[in-house]
Amino acid sequence: MIKAIVFDFDGVIADTGRDIVASVQAAQKEYRMPVMDYDTILSYVGHGAKYLLDCSMPELPEPLRAGALDWYKQYYEAHPCEETRLYPGFSELAEALSQKGVSMSIVSNKPEAITKRIVNRLGISRYFTKVIGPESVLRMKPDPEGLLLCLSAMGAEPEASLMVGDSYTDIQAGKAAGMHTCAVLYGYGDKAKLKAENADYSVSASIEILKGLESL
Repeated sequence: MIKAIVFDFDGVIADTGRDIVASVQAAQKEYRMPVMDYDTILSYVGHGAKYLLDCSMPELPEPLRAGALDWYKQYYEAHPCEETRLYPGFSELAEALSQKGVSMSIVSNKPEAITKRIVNRLGISRYFTKVIGPESVLRMKPDPEGLLLCLSAMGAEPEASLMVGDSYTDIQAGKAAGMHTCAVLYGYGDKAKLKAENADYSVSASIEILKGLESL
């Protein structure tokens, strides 16, 4: 029986894409780089802010990259919830899991302060024991470090826990931690790479996460 769940954030709990892309495009304009389209920028989401900016501004000279990254983070932190919304059914899912006594936490490769701010703005902070970003670990996903920190905080064993994510790195991290895994097909991650990881089950809507627990 599953006692604890660790969620990825972007593309799993919340549809953050429009605000992320708008912030990247603002940085591209600020640094006079070509402005990429929505889908191209979104394909870089999920591997941390540095990866996102490096891929979105490949022609930016190396000496300017650190400054551009800081500029992007500050802009995004100032505009984190202009269009960000919870995925349909997630509030109901979180409440149902809470009623069942399932502990929940978040491990994201996006800046921790921004993730916490969005979680608070969306009104769901009460459901999560811990929210971890790259600043709290030595190694980001697919390393299991963040997941194991969450399990420790929740007092949960890996074999009674589930990792839920939309990226192949989420599934790899979950398996490395010894957890069950759920692949989210409605998110931003590369679907072919995600399916290739052979998660224990997959979902096309957030509420299906609850139903899938019965098979574990």
